Amino acid sequence: MPDDEKLTAEGGSSLAARLDWLFEHVRDKDGREFSQREVARRITEAGEPISHAYIAQLRRGAKTDPTLGHLRALAHFFGVPVEYFTSEEVAAGARTELTLVAALQGLKAQTVALRDSIMPDAAEAIAAMSRLMDTIREIDDRRNDGRDGL
Repeated sequence: MPDDEKLTAEGGSSLAARLDWLFEHVRDKDGREFSQREVARRITEAGEPISHAYIAQLRRGAKTDPTLGHLRALAHFFGVPVEYFTSEEVAAGARTELTLVAALQGLKAQTVALRDSIMPDAAEAIAAMSRLMDTIREIDDRRNDGRDGL
């Protein structure tokens, strides 16, 4: 296997490996992996016609010489510089950034879930504290009323 087709721990050095890494690691707003059909549709809608079958061929390594327009469109879609597909240094940097973004998104999701699970309990605790304070005020008011009557 040629060196440009060997995968590395960082995500690979071939065009196919780099594109596949993007599909596996860049998610939609709901955390799902993009389908090749969706990527092709959105890139085509943005003005660069491309088919999902061609994207599949690029991803498998069956096609290895895409047009610059296709590379730009894929890079734009996935939020990486076009050099991601041609420079190992740029690819490594982009993979690091995307991995950090994914980790931050995961942390944000966990924080939201934690907040949502705690908030009902916190609201209940605040309501209980308010009732307790109302009861203390009533008791205090009765004491004051009893002293005023003496």
